[in-house]
This record gives sequence, C-alpha cells and structure tokens, in this order.
Amino acid sequence: MKEIEEGLREKILLIMQAQTGGMKVAAAARQMGVSRKTFYQLSRRGIAAMAAALRPRSAGRPGKARQPEVEYLLEENGRLQKENLELRRIVRIRELLHQAQVEDDKGTKKKAGKAGPGRGGRRQDTG
Repeated sequence: MKEIEEGLREKILLIMQAQTGGMKVAAAARQMGVSRKTFYQLSRRGIAAMAAALRPRSAGRPGKARQPEVEYLLEENGRLQKENLELRRIVRIRELLHQAQVEDDKGTKKKAGKAGPGRGGRRQDTG
C-alpha cells in the first residue's frame, strides 16, 4: 500500500478495522472526522470498489472504448473520399471529352476553310 497517499491509507485502515470488528464504527467515524452515516456510505463505496477491482477480467489489454461519434465521422470521411474520387474521375472524363470536341472542331474548321473548286479558288482553263 506504499502507492496510496498517507491520508487515504489511514482512512482505508479505519474502514477495514471497523469492518473486521477491530474497532467500533463510531470511533472510526470520529477519527475520520465524519458522521456514522457518512462512514457507512464511504465503507460501502470502498467495498464496492474493491469488489470491482477483484472481479476476473479477460487477459491482455482492454479493448478500446467505442466512440460512436468518432466511428461515424470515420465512416463519413471514407464515404466522402470515395465520392470525391468518383467526382474527380467524372470531371477528368468531361475535360477529355471537351478537349476532343475542341480538337475536332478545329479540324472541321480547317477543312471548311481550304480553297477548292467553286470556293474562290482559281480555275485553270484547259482549253
């Protein structure tokens, strides 16, 4: 019990002595500076804490406590990342389609702009 503070150690010993019959409850309460009612409450809380500490537990590290908000945010983040990736793909496809359309339009304009017979080009008379 070296890791327990001195004042707490004394209170624990008083409660243990009163529980085992080594000291009257009224005397233990008086030494702690509390009423008998408060002494009994502290005693019950101490015994309950000791019982909880002595319950068998599974071996190994305890699992992480569930945090519903964090879990929700992580799931939402994953969903939004997938959606963002899909939207980037769609934008890239549209950019490629637009670029192809512009290049096609440039090619069509060049073909239409060439001088040929009947389009302002000079005809050579062969005859």
